[in-house]
Amino acid sequence: MASIEFIQKRVDGAKTKIEKLNKKLERIEIAKASNYEENNPYCYSDYDLRYTVRDLEEAKANLQKYENQLAKEQEKAGSRNVKAINDFLDKWLQNCIEYFDSEYPKYQAALEEYFRKDREYCQRFNNRSNQTPEERKADRKEHDKMKRDFRAAWAHVTQFDHGSLPWRETMVKDLTKERIRKYDDIIERTNEIVGKITDASKLRVSPKGNLDGIVIGEKGTAKVQTIGAGGYNIQCFHFRTLINPM
Repeated sequence: MASIEFIQKRVDGAKTKIEKLNKKLERIEIAKASNYEENNPYCYSDYDLRYTVRDLEEAKANLQKYENQLAKEQEKAGSRNVKAINDFLDKWLQNCIEYFDSEYPKYQAALEEYFRKDREYCQRFNNRSNQTPEERKADRKEHDKMKRDFRAAWAHVTQFDHGSLPWRETMVKDLTKERIRKYDDIIERTNEIVGKITDASKLRVSPKGNLDGIVIGEKGTAKVQTIGAGGYNIQCFHFRTLINPM
């Protein structure tokens, strides 16, 4: 998600570009008044006029887009630090880290078993003269299925096998990014309904660990409710957040 500072630079850049294009358009129109025969040190033509008008319209459209983005980010920034949401997502992050920490040793054990079966298959392949063509085909099919099943069963663990960091550091880093993304998603969806949040005191983390309650904003009130959703393992909590106007 782009920062307010970054979007502000885009807004400023678009304004500067519009200012330059307006000055250029003014020079072209002065030259055009004499059919480009006078006051035309840059050898302007109708070609320059046409493309300058196009570029100016595009720059104005970009400015409007950036200003809208800036307004949304500023509204979201004004709704930051909602304690209940932070508490809920901190617990989610903690549970996820604990879950994946418990899964990794199981994955390593399964990986050793996978390598053992793969070595056995390679040995059979190297001694394929002892097998009939039908046996070799069935053996290869079973081995391919074993590989597919292993990848599918442990994809939730191997998703963190990327980059240069050790597995656990990558896992914590990726989940922390996901926590931020989830926070932004909840805030953005709430802002769309109520505008800038002014009162989140009725938003609570329930005894079941769900985020539930009422949020009041400058434009209205919304009901927030989380529902547990199915995933690859019920021990790693997946949820959907429902946010509806009241």
